[in-house]
Amino acid sequence: MQIRTSGKNLDIGTAFQEHVDSRLHDIAEKYFNGVTSASVVAEKQRSQFVVEIVMHLTTGLVMQAKGAGDDVYAAFDEALEHMEKRLRRYKRKLKSHVKKRRREPLARRAAPSYVVAPEPEQTADVALAEPETEEAAEAELNPTVVAETEEHIVEMTAGEAVMQLELQERPFLIFRNLAHGGINVVYRRDDGHVAWIDPGPCVQK
Repeated sequence: MQIRTSGKNLDIGTAFQEHVDSRLHDIAEKYFNGVTSASVVAEKQRSQFVVEIVMHLTTGLVMQAKGAGDDVYAAFDEALEHMEKRLRRYKRKLKSHVKKRRREPLARRAAPSYVVAPEPEQTADVALAEPETEEAAEAELNPTVVAETEEHIVEMTAGEAVMQLELQERPFLIFRNLAHGGINVVYRRDDGHVAWIDPGPCVQK
């Protein structure tokens, strides 16, 4: 398994890298027979350290967890503990997924991802001013992009999407439904359940 350990504005020592390599290899052998790659990023944030672990299965699934602590070792161990709890919960399904997807990994399609600038707050004087022109109103419908990155829309079953969401610390997941090719979304509800939105297959007009 390939492991990349790095620090964000932080020097990572050899001892910490060896600790990371040893613990992640143990996890990989326990759950996936070593068929993963991983990245670990450590960062100092104010009075504590934060570590993010991302593990990639060769089948296309991605697992992610974060931890925080007074030192970088404690932050990493906490992140790893969060990840292992999820892995234990999904161990049987993950092994079935790996066996099923070994020959046909999840297909990925690149998609641009944008960060949009927030709308400026209006003062009371502005709110009481003359109504805005149609040109100004139309301009507001076109948000200002402040950053652009790239995401990957993965083609998978709804069950795989729910499992992928549970293996990551993110509120939602967009995926292409393997059954009909349409774009679907799974997301976490406030009550802790996972909701699934399925508009059906894309219809070409």
